[in-house]
Amino acid sequence: MSLGIFISFSGCLDVSQYYCSNLDDYDNFINNHEHFYANVVKVVDGDTVYVVAENGTEYKLRLLGVDTPETYRKNSPNEYMMADGRYISNITYLKVWGINAKDYAKKELDGKKVIVVFDNRAPKKDKYNRYLTYVFVDGENFNENLIKYGYARVYISNFELKEKFLEEEKYAKEHRIGMWNYSDNN
Repeated sequence: MSLGIFISFSGCLDVSQYYCSNLDDYDNFINNHEHFYANVVKVVDGDTVYVVAENGTEYKLRLLGVDTPETYRKNSPNEYMMADGRYISNITYLKVWGINAKDYAKKELDGKKVIVVFDNRAPKKDKYNRYLTYVFVDGENFNENLIKYGYARVYISNFELKEKFLEEEKYAKEHRIGMWNYSDNN
């Protein structure tokens, strides 16, 4: 069976634009993109990790399309807008959520075997020479989960899953999930 027919029957007509949530669709997405298997050896923060590929090469990854609050430097409150248009202005609150994001990344990624996937639109590296990638672990897109569970905002750039990530962010904000459960009393 040709790949095109398989993709059509799987329920996603264009995996480069969007993907569904079942495992077959993740497999289609991964298989249509440059990728490699690696072990996570260090979690720097919620959106930056080090991996060692099966060939022994170490890579510093910046998770594509996501931005978690900073843990090592000051956060900018005008980056975290709530569903009602207000910004999360409490810098201490943002730092706590940066720590929460790092703890979540450690729990989900540290020491695990992952699939590192490059986007077909985004550059391979950022200005700091980090590789811009998606990380799939246990059959799930970890980048997307950071958004879905309120640990990160969407980092606006040119990448294939931007619309999907924006939908997840909108839902998290509207339902006050994770850091989006902010009030002026926090």
